[in-house]
Amino acid sequence: MRLAVLVLLTLSALPAGATPRGKRAPRPAVASEAAVQFNTAGGAADFAPLGADSVVRPGSQCRPPRNPLTYHGGKLVTNPDVFLIFWGSQWNSDPEHLSAKADLLSFYQQVGSSGYACAWNEYGVPGQAYGTTTLDSMAPDIIASAPPNPLPDATIQQMIQDEIAAGRAPTRTDDMVYIVVPAKGVPVDIGGETGCGGSNFVFCGYHDSFGTFAAPFRYAVLPYPCNQNFYTCFVDANDTPGKALQSVGSHELVELVTDPDSPPVGNSGWYSNRDGQENADICTSYACSVDLPIGTTNSFWSNLSNGCIDSVPCTPAADCTDTTPGNCVAGLSGLSKCTFEWLVYPNLTHTTVGLPGRTVTCSDGQPFCDFDATADGACTFHIAACLNSQDPRVSCSAASITNVKLLRPLPTSTNATDSANATNLLTALSTADPGSIGTQSGAQVAYNPAATSANACTGFVDVVVPLRTVGTRTLRGVRTVLVTANTTTTPSRNLLTLFCTPPQ
Repeated sequence: MRLAVLVLLTLSALPAGATPRGKRAPRPAVASEAAVQFNTAGGAADFAPLGADSVVRPGSQCRPPRNPLTYHGGKLVTNPDVFLIFWGSQWNSDPEHLSAKADLLSFYQQVGSSGYACAWNEYGVPGQAYGTTTLDSMAPDIIASAPPNPLPDATIQQMIQDEIAAGRAPTRTDDMVYIVVPAKGVPVDIGGETGCGGSNFVFCGYHDSFGTFAAPFRYAVLPYPCNQNFYTCFVDANDTPGKALQSVGSHELVELVTDPDSPPVGNSGWYSNRDGQENADICTSYACSVDLPIGTTNSFWSNLSNGCIDSVPCTPAADCTDTTPGNCVAGLSGLSKCTFEWLVYPNLTHTTVGLPGRTVTCSDGQPFCDFDATADGACTFHIAACLNSQDPRVSCSAASITNVKLLRPLPTSTNATDSANATNLLTALSTADPGSIGTQSGAQVAYNPAATSANACTGFVDVVVPLRTVGTRTLRGVRTVLVTANTTTTPSRNLLTLFCTPPQ
């Protein structure tokens, strides 16, 4: 059974035989590590700052090669219900363990309402959209008896079933996630490969499932972090056990909900066909951790962003006055960049300077970004527009907008989809500025008086992008949306390119 093991950056050669196929090693603890700090969202300039309106990414030092994930048909854990099992008497009384336990509980209590959980929503598929993530209402289980040393994975699986039978752990469901955290100094053993404290130290955490296709048990194991033989499970030299457990715990949770099973329990979910890595594996290194308000998190791969991310806005407002880099796509030219801005939700792409990209992709039926939520041969994007944004990201001046002309698509198009898209956009633009009356004529909306209200935004508009069919093949579809906002001084153009790809 394939185990998803925490992947940490390898900076030098590991001992012979320490990296069996499908598993990655803890990272070496280098001599200069005292000067290496894990990344915080308020750190390097190329970090996206925190906020309900921004996509949070690690900095430029975390840029793994492109490694897209593919869906393999399996079940997902769409409404994770997390239950923690702490094994060992130290969790009841030892100050270090109590502090680490509090940190880990705090993370799982908050993650469900955070942008970290919203970020994995992109991996929903038709019929399996992600919902809420919760920490189970039952108090965490603390097993006072000492676990075996070493602690076999098979023993962990049996313990989970025993605790359920004894009423100390909640009953199995498809969404139940059991998180097992052994006490310090207890090496977890998987067929001779061990976590911290073992003689063959090759992992810092893993997730797996057991049982049957109809009744799978999903679980993750977080061995107590350590520095051992010049290798470490800590994020950096000044890390605490609690933060290390948060980082490993976030890594395993985001992988478990997107790829919970493997044969014989069930088909796999999302992983890379190139090398078998899961989303957090691709982005695992001390340079890819980000300190969010919910705790220290492991970045994970986003197909839509084509890179590592940590957080996305869950429910953004339709305005463009957010702090850098925000969500809105600035105009194409000079001082008029914020005369007309697009807002696409969700938009996880970004430019080299951290601004949202103007090319956005979704898959047909992908619940996260296809708002008809069905695999029907087209993607429905949500787009809004803002006039005269007071955008702090770009230097621009307020303008008197006399009219907005839609260059693509056109309402007179013979293509019914394009014509409907144009009509929807023009109708929304006609009422964008509350201080002006917008009159639509053909592909233009004229404002009288000129539109001058700051942050005059439309609501979200449906823009449909159909797939293409060539013979028996279904290919990605594309639509561009291009406007010119004419002012009493300088016109402003803004362009979006929207791709719809076939269902995963």
